Amino acid sequence: MGFKSEMIKARDEFIDLVKAELLGPGSEVSIPDAEHELITTVPEKRYSIGILFPKENKMQADGNDVDRADPEEENEKESGELVETLVFDNSDYVAKNVMIKKKDQNEDEEVNDDPDSEDNLDEEVSLAAQNMPSSFGITFFVNGNTDHIKVSLKYGVYRNAHMEDCRIPFVPSKPGEWIVPNEVDCYIKYDQKEKTLKLINGINRKTVRQLKERDLLNTDDDQLIDNMYKLAAQLQNGYVREPRELKNYEIVFGDKDYVSESLIKGHELVEITALRRKMENRTTSITIMVVNAQTGYPRSNNCIFQPELIVNSTDNEFSFAEYSGAANFELLDDEEQSIELQYRNKHVYGTGLGTAVDWKINKNGEGFIRNDFFPEFEVPSMDFELPRNCGVEKRTLSMKYLSDLDETEKNVKLRDLESLVNAYSVWIDNLITRSRLLEPCFSRAADKNLRGCSEACERMKNGIHILEKNDMAWNAFQLANRAMFIQRVQLAIQREYPASYPEEKVLSDVLNNIDYRTADRTFPKDRYAWRPFQLAFMLLDIASVTDDNSEDRSLVDLIWFPTGGGKTEAYLGLTAMTIFYRRFRYPKENGGTTVIMRYTLRLLAAQQFTRASTLICACEFIRKECESKKAKYKYDSLGTTPITIGLWIGGEHTPNTDEGAKKNLEKLLKATYYNLEYAKDTYNKFQVLKCPWCGTRMTPERDGDKKIRGRFGYKMYNGSHFALFCTRQACPFGNRLPIQVVDEELYKEPPTLLFGTVDKFAMLPWNDQIGNFFAFNSKNRAPELIIQDELHLISGPLGTMVGLYESAVDALCHKKGNLTKIVASTATIRHAVEQCAALYDRDVKQFPHPALDAEDSFFAREKEINYEMEKFGRKYVGLMPSGKTKAMMEIRSIAAMLQKVKDMNISDEVRDKLWTLTAYYNSLKDLGKAATMVDDDVKDFMKRMCYRLKSNAEVRKIGTADELTSRVSTTQLNQTLDRLEKNKYSTENIKKHMPPYPCNILLATNMISVGIDVARLNVMLLVGQPKLTSEYIQASSRVGREYPGVAFTMYDGGKSRDRSHYEQFRLYHESFYRHVEPTGATPFSAPARKRALHAVLIAYIRLSVKELSGENSAIKFRKENYQKEIKDISEFMIRRCIDINHRINTEMEDDSDELKKEIENILEKWDDLAMNAEEIFCYGKKFMMKTPDTTGKRLMKVFGTFLADPAFETMTSMRNVDVMIPGSIIEWKED
Repeated sequence: MGFKSEMIKARDEFIDLVKAELLGPGSEVSIPDAEHELITTVPEKRYSIGILFPKENKMQADGNDVDRADPEEENEKESGELVETLVFDNSDYVAKNVMIKKKDQNEDEEVNDDPDSEDNLDEEVSLAAQNMPSSFGITFFVNGNTDHIKVSLKYGVYRNAHMEDCRIPFVPSKPGEWIVPNEVDCYIKYDQKEKTLKLINGINRKTVRQLKERDLLNTDDDQLIDNMYKLAAQLQNGYVREPRELKNYEIVFGDKDYVSESLIKGHELVEITALRRKMENRTTSITIMVVNAQTGYPRSNNCIFQPELIVNSTDNEFSFAEYSGAANFELLDDEEQSIELQYRNKHVYGTGLGTAVDWKINKNGEGFIRNDFFPEFEVPSMDFELPRNCGVEKRTLSMKYLSDLDETEKNVKLRDLESLVNAYSVWIDNLITRSRLLEPCFSRAADKNLRGCSEACERMKNGIHILEKNDMAWNAFQLANRAMFIQRVQLAIQREYPASYPEEKVLSDVLNNIDYRTADRTFPKDRYAWRPFQLAFMLLDIASVTDDNSEDRSLVDLIWFPTGGGKTEAYLGLTAMTIFYRRFRYPKENGGTTVIMRYTLRLLAAQQFTRASTLICACEFIRKECESKKAKYKYDSLGTTPITIGLWIGGEHTPNTDEGAKKNLEKLLKATYYNLEYAKDTYNKFQVLKCPWCGTRMTPERDGDKKIRGRFGYKMYNGSHFALFCTRQACPFGNRLPIQVVDEELYKEPPTLLFGTVDKFAMLPWNDQIGNFFAFNSKNRAPELIIQDELHLISGPLGTMVGLYESAVDALCHKKGNLTKIVASTATIRHAVEQCAALYDRDVKQFPHPALDAEDSFFAREKEINYEMEKFGRKYVGLMPSGKTKAMMEIRSIAAMLQKVKDMNISDEVRDKLWTLTAYYNSLKDLGKAATMVDDDVKDFMKRMCYRLKSNAEVRKIGTADELTSRVSTTQLNQTLDRLEKNKYSTENIKKHMPPYPCNILLATNMISVGIDVARLNVMLLVGQPKLTSEYIQASSRVGREYPGVAFTMYDGGKSRDRSHYEQFRLYHESFYRHVEPTGATPFSAPARKRALHAVLIAYIRLSVKELSGENSAIKFRKENYQKEIKDISEFMIRRCIDINHRINTEMEDDSDELKKEIENILEKWDDLAMNAEEIFCYGKKFMMKTPDTTGKRLMKVFGTFLADPAFETMTSMRNVDVMIPGSIIEWKED
């Protein structure tokens, strides 16, 4: 059995164990089987899912916490009877019997006299939507005779345990004949055949304690005392499950459409109601509800547990019909029609009411449908390889083969590239033939999709043609492949020698002796190959990055690919080619920033920065190698300017100035063994913790001998310029890394690749030095390429602000004369055309373009799940609490998931992949509560769980939870990620208390949704359904990326949206990409213009006019002196506004005249303020931290300051999107 097969088996066993704990049966050792289990807690308290309580009970809960209501407060009379409250253990719930007063018919305005109306089912349905549900049901569609419907129902009830029920498994410590010691043989006996201890006489805990205190057993190797305690608990508090089955029960509609049947013989707890309804398409809708017929307080003998309702077509005279929820197809827009086309083979046969549903139905409608309180669905993983026998040689995708490290003739390599494009073309032709067989309603969408595929194919062919004719493009393409290959080799070396210290000689020898021409054989674990779509994307965009006049240059190319598909590698390859081509093509203008990569989250930026840094090191390694006299491959025109990367993410996370960096570094260098960790956490804002080239640690660590091992890889050049270096002398970057993180240094020497968050661009009007990134004050070209990762996050208020500031970025790039190419990427987006129009005022082309089927885009295909072939997917499991508060359900779920992994009999390697539980929260508020629960309630519940199954000694030690949230520092985030990747589970280390220990539980918010790729993360609990489907997909995709994983979603029964997702669990997960919500942005809306239009104008004028760029130069502005610049930006903004509004909605009202007036007013105000200023009138940066003495000294003030100052309120972060309202607090005091 392969390792992944072991993992599949372990994952499914783990899910079953969690199911037994939360839904049951099987939460305690059961004899003879789980169906007849004996549990030592009342079952309605033990289980959290799938319970039908007696009618007329409601759970009192205040928010997430249990309501500790005093029963005496509830003594109100209603219809002559007391309203009574039954208080269970405070850790669970408060159940209350609510007496419902019957209405006098005279009070009703209308009396419903139709006994067959579906309204009669409303009460039963409402009982399913309560926190303490009394019913559940399923709705499905059929064709055929429905006068008689046969259903089957399985469920469990519990009774008090009797003495003959009390027994537990027992294996004596010594083999052979074993007899019960005389001291206790009057209470228990040993059944040799059953291998159990049985209770034969009444006993309680007090009696057992007395036996223990008298120490009559001398030695207790067999732990008889512990076992007797458990037997005493079984007798005192035990409940035995009795399985019940109602098989092929016949519901008779006859000439009615509504049936309610109770007092079913042998099933007095059960009431069944059913409703049928003829549909317009001649199918029949059937709804069947199972109701707990009892009333009163919930007790073990009046609740229904683990109910399962099954309807089978073989027992009936009908076949199941597919449910289609689509509206009139012609009313759908183009994108919606395309989605319907792609998901036409995903069939839906039913929905649940208070439960999820599952089915197994063939194309003829034959099979069964059932409810499921613990729904599971395995989403298939994607196959990113090419179809078999498509005519593409394996070497075609090899990075080394396509680089100049391989001496194969150019024309041979080009023919191989053509084979990839030809295979895609043949696939498209086959789809065109298939499309003629589709239903007529799909024809238009199919034609449009296949036309898009053909256009992409033609662009790839054109890219190959350019490589053939343009030597510079070919050389850049080869060098990009070499850089990507070398990067992969270095990452393989880092995996081989992880977390190495600088003095470790083995790695130094590897670095000194490496030969990249044979490195793929030296380190064979990596394939060193492109995924087909990555190479295809490079070919697609060759024209864009090599020809300023190409039509493709003005397009936004959107990489739309499933999570884990390799989008980052795709645009890193294009980045490398763009850098090299610019070096060849513009030898006198190639300095400064070539590529800008932008992200929305600092964790994502920090993660991707590490990967990009390795590539940039490879590019710089190639450039330096070309400079050397012994160069193997000579490219003189790569120049002498280093190829560098810079991180630009904000002063809270990286130093803004060299002075600040120097102060932090001094604190770090003074750190001792005792305060080293504190110093690193407080003062290390330099982000880079290991060399991106060789993986050597760039921060010292404490060892076991109270010594410090290693050193910091940070220094001040000439005492005033911050730099990073590898601490290993054998590393090519032991003197200096081509990486910079200090803003001041970035402005002085703009990096080749600028890496930043979108937030930082809010500083455009505040800081004139940002203009250096756009090549102002130099002869260099503007950036050639802008890459926006995770485009779906640039939406709503943030997208609106980014779209407006993007106007300034675009205008500044135009000012230099070259059009910048834009590439975006995402795995989850809707209305991408409208969003890209709003953000960039450009047309968008998606790649790979959708075709006929969502599961096949040629470059990615849905794998067929086959465990024997180790083909698996990510499993999703739904949890909907029954009679438990959200907090209690969360505690029980976390405790079960943590403890069950420890209890499993699996290898350390397999256990390691399930050991870390990631708990995902929709808000920091919920996460904060969870951190407290983990330290207290979760640990307590794990102890209880262990006691009933084993002993307290088996409780898992979990310590304190780790966090990946915005409330921890970037250094801590990087350290947590490092621990997640490197610290593995070891039974020996745990037993011997030898750190480092793996992470037990990781608490995270949406910060983890993108960019995290840790193979050890394979178990996740999502607490509450995330607000957006895109967030749900992105977050849950963090687990099970390399190994079989599972994501549990704990729904909130009090939220109708959560309940809907649970009831349609299979439908949603079978095609959840189709459920991604549309996003949008409105950059030229009136509120957006009011917030930031002035910032765009100030940024453009300040950065493009040298004499106005200085902090104190705002006073020099006069409208009449800068008419050209004013005209340029005014016309640019008005044209952009008209164009964007038209792209978003052709019927949108033209508000360009208002925009023109607003521009004039802003510039008029600036003119007036500058003209009337007395001495100092600056842009405002110097007053960001302190207020000027008098008004009229600055053009801008920080947004939200509310000072009586005529300066423009200006954002310093694009997160400032909420309107703040000033207020005062009046404290009333009485004499």
